[in-house]
Amino acid sequence: MARTVVAVLIVVGLAIGVWLLWPTETTPPGTTVLAGPTTTTLDPTTSATVVVGTTGESGHVVDTVEEAEAILRELWFGWFEGIYNQDEDRIREVVATEEQVATAKEQFEVMEFIAPPTPEALVFTEVEILRSDEECLAVWAVINAHATLGPGADRAGVEIVRWRDGSWVRLSSWIYRGDLWESDCESLLSSPSS
Repeated sequence: MARTVVAVLIVVGLAIGVWLLWPTETTPPGTTVLAGPTTTTLDPTTSATVVVGTTGESGHVVDTVEEAEAILRELWFGWFEGIYNQDEDRIREVVATEEQVATAKEQFEVMEFIAPPTPEALVFTEVEILRSDEECLAVWAVINAHATLGPGADRAGVEIVRWRDGSWVRLSSWIYRGDLWESDCESLLSSPSS
């Protein structure tokens, strides 16, 4: 009788474990679920000093949301600064593909700015690291650029950042956490031509 009770308890325990770990709509299959929370809401006055790009052949694993935010802030600032100043070279410093340079050039004299871009004008209200290794950083972020672009300049999504030539560059953006962004972390990169 005791053996039967123990066997039933083990089966029930396994069933509960499978049920708790089974992927749901918010955790698609193949997604790593971290044991602790990684989402943070940051005060716009908070600042962190982080080296965004360092020289070297291998990348850098981003461990904190503050570091991920600093990387995204620098890359988005470079994007806006390049468009504001109509500077293709500045845009090439922060993007991974020539198509992104062409997209930015299409915004020259089209994108309306209410103030010159500054890193401090980019406010991150949510940052969550979805993947971080030496070559790829995937971050869910909610970004507010109201101070530079005016009301309604919000964006939320998965930002894919890749390590190339000693620094991080933006590769792509995805609207939903469950989108198929993982392949962007596996793709081969080449430098945009000058």
